[in-house]
Amino acid sequence: MLPGATWDKGIDLVAVERAALCRGACPALTDEEKRRTVLVMTEAGRSAEDIAARLGMAERTVGRWRGEMGLSS
Repeated sequence: MLPGATWDKGIDLVAVERAALCRGACPALTDEEKRRTVLVMTEAGRSAEDIAARLGMAERTVGRWRGEMGLSS
């Protein structure tokens, strides 16, 4: 699939949106898409615990990624 309006630097923005909205099953995401989802969900006020559960990853990883992105919890 060629990059277009729904892609940004190899990140599937539609998949990120689906994951962040927490409706239905979480789509399979690359690490970069997970990072973007952490950003989106953090900006929406979601807790690290909620984000970790949604993305199937450790809460500690969410916290570390937030720190690397300069985001407060």
